[in-house]
Amino acid sequence: MISGKKLQLLCWGLLLAGASVAPVPQGQEARKQPRLAEARYNAALQQFDLIWQYYQQSRVESFDVYVWSRLLMDASKGLSDRPDKRIAAYEEHLDRMKKLETLIKKVRRLGFGRSSDVGASEYYRIEAECWLAEAKSQ
Repeated sequence: MISGKKLQLLCWGLLLAGASVAPVPQGQEARKQPRLAEARYNAALQQFDLIWQYYQQSRVESFDVYVWSRLLMDASKGLSDRPDKRIAAYEEHLDRMKKLETLIKKVRRLGFGRSSDVGASEYYRIEAECWLAEAKSQ
């Protein structure tokens, strides 16, 4: 048979276990999401800036720039549900892809870089243009 003290401890243990898996109240979750979205955006922005510098120093590939620009775009879209903010995220990504494409073409004209980067950067820009056009049509 369980003694009174053991029964009390068991009840407290079950209560604590239940509380540990209880859902977070919506007010707390709602306050946490903007902070997480902003932290995600800041981390993506910092990483993109670093990757862009590395690309200009020939330390990473153009694909790395593209990937981090896309991640930055996604993080930027996550900051707001407003359509104008989402469109701005697509426009910023497009601007980054145009900048990448221009740099790649300039480097190729000088006889450096990989020829495959020219076609890839064109694709990245066109893809960004498609996403922007689609976002504007909604």
